[in-house]
Amino acid sequence: MNYLTAGRADKHKLYETSVQSADTEVEFMDRVFVERFGRTPQYLREDFCGTALMCKEWVEKRESNHAIGIDLDESTLQWGKENNLNPIGAAAQRVSLICDNVLNVTDPSTEIIAATNFSWWGFHDRKVLKQYFMSSLNSLVDQGMLMLDIFGGPEAQVVQFEEREYDGFTYIWDQDKFNPITHSYKCNIHFRFPDDSKMENAFQYDWRIWTIPETRDLLLESGFKEVVIYWEGTDQDGNPNGNFQPCGAGDLAPAWVAYIVAFK
Repeated sequence: MNYLTAGRADKHKLYETSVQSADTEVEFMDRVFVERFGRTPQYLREDFCGTALMCKEWVEKRESNHAIGIDLDESTLQWGKENNLNPIGAAAQRVSLICDNVLNVTDPSTEIIAATNFSWWGFHDRKVLKQYFMSSLNSLVDQGMLMLDIFGGPEAQVVQFEEREYDGFTYIWDQDKFNPITHSYKCNIHFRFPDDSKMENAFQYDWRIWTIPETRDLLLESGFKEVVIYWEGTDQDGNPNGNFQPCGAGDLAPAWVAYIVAFK
């Protein structure tokens, strides 16, 4: 990818490379569902699906798997169809993409709903977030689960830049503004290339930072039977190891990522 410049690069492909881990999240959901319900899931709904990368990974995992992807942006869904679904051939027929607000979609019922990449933080108001949780509950079969990712720690509330190097480009995470009273949180993603050209504000986010306790309480208030926090373990050097297990305490890491899984 060394040929990349700001003028040539595709922001969706850059995002998938630097941000998403859809394959490992599919494995995680599969494992958690089997551990909880003792059977293999087949039906996934990916909310705020963007390019539907998780939908693609899901239907490629098993021939019996089906996925629904929901997103408000028609052009992003179309990109996902052309670049992620069309290349997988017949498996793409087991994916349905819906351009709509996730609050408006309740059918068909599904076994798993996933809202990742902190997309559900777009709900700033508690009443609206509860509406989303209740709608999700009603959209799940009797043995179903909602998976959310979440991050936090002191560094999450600091205005700062984080850079990571990839093959042919640099990913720049820009924590631009944080309001400690409202938890309003504005962030941007930029990309820089070897020729020093830069793709500014490729993605922009207007979020609210939600905490684990208030999210868990709201999920239970919305009718979920149980909420489990899956915390990431560490290797012998104390670095995150990608292994998420149920946890009731966590640790005092300056920055952390976890999964919240609510069971119906």
